[in-house]
Amino acid sequence: MRFIVFSDVHGNVEALERVLEEAERLRPDMIVSLGDVVGYGANPNECIALVQEAALIRIGGNHDVAAAGIIDTDTFNSTAQKAIRWTSREILPRHRDALTEYDTVRRWEDCIFAHASPCSPMDWEYVYTIAQANAIFEKVQERFIFIGHTHVPAIIEHCGARGSKVVSGTFQTVAPQSRYLVNVGSIGQPRDGIAAASFALLDAKKGTITIRRVPYDVRLAQEKIRNVGLPESLAERLATAR
Repeated sequence: MRFIVFSDVHGNVEALERVLEEAERLRPDMIVSLGDVVGYGANPNECIALVQEAALIRIGGNHDVAAAGIIDTDTFNSTAQKAIRWTSREILPRHRDALTEYDTVRRWEDCIFAHASPCSPMDWEYVYTIAQANAIFEKVQERFIFIGHTHVPAIIEHCGARGSKVVSGTFQTVAPQSRYLVNVGSIGQPRDGIAAASFALLDAKKGTITIRRVPYDVRLAQEKIRNVGLPESLAERLATAR
């Protein structure tokens, strides 16, 4: 099986379309969306429709469930709150319904998929550290754990009694006795200083995990954000990827 796993589209249809074009070339057996399809960007309806069509597994992120009215935005910063209010007004009823149907956590064979930590998905924990990863490895039995939410791609390898380590680079050969936590980064709003859409490819047959990047039309996405009146900072950070 070959899986493409992506997260944090955030209404950026230019970036999503480029990733789906890459998916056409790579021809995976399954596409998985880890949530935050909406929020921040100017094309929530288009992004929801594309994810509905392309992704077999669809996980809900905090922006998705907020835009659908399932949770409030008290814990969101003021910019995110403004984006959610705008998004909630813009999304079509059928797309709002689609957001409410997203899973919280899904398991598939030896994989588990969540937006944030799969141990407490609705707490929206940002997983950055080895200690956090180890806590997840202790509670989750699947070999491959896929998350998003931080917008920063990373591969963490758990080597049993030898502990865990961050894998350097964007490519990892799967070791026979190891388990992996993969943060797939963000399609629509990367925050690792690289202004290119990020996603992960797991090739179970070859035994490899790859973080892949594709460039997209950042200027067009910025222009759309400005034209609909969303905060300027949301347009600026697409270029800085911070």
